[in-house]
Amino acid sequence: MNPHKWFLPNADCCCLWVARPRDLTAALSTDPEYLKNVMSLSRWFRAIKLWVVLRRYGAAGLRAHIRRHVTAAKWFEGAVAKDERFQVVAPSKFSLVCFRLIRPPGFPDDGDVNDVNRELLATVNATGRAFMTHFVVDGTFVIRLAVCGAATEMRHVRDVRDLMQRVADDVLIRRYQS
Repeated sequence: MNPHKWFLPNADCCCLWVARPRDLTAALSTDPEYLKNVMSLSRWFRAIKLWVVLRRYGAAGLRAHIRRHVTAAKWFEGAVAKDERFQVVAPSKFSLVCFRLIRPPGFPDDGDVNDVNRELLATVNATGRAFMTHFVVDGTFVIRLAVCGAATEMRHVRDVRDLMQRVADDVLIRRYQS
């Protein structure tokens, strides 16, 4: 598990849950006096980032943070599904929405829809108002929206939806009606 992706530490922090921590500690530890009660001798003390987050937010705060993001992603998925120009490629899990622009009814099938999606993604990212990534599976270009920023609110997700719709309008007009 990588908490830096969702649990608010900035980077480079991971967790390992074990049933019996003493067994793990016994197998991996050395016990010279100089190692007792120090944060770190040879490595960064990365766990402090997660500890601070857990102390600051608590389990309830982290759950609320994650639920807000999952709710926002589900809302975005629903907004994408309502627009006939878009296709939700896979049901949203957690806070990741995978979607793509499809050829709308009435538009000629004269090009690679993957190129249209590449242009859409590049144009959205170039605005600096949102940043999304993509992946290609079986030759299909898919756009990924991950709702996971520490300060991300529902209004930001709505703004991304509005931006996507405006940019999709522009891209489709440029591609098919010029």
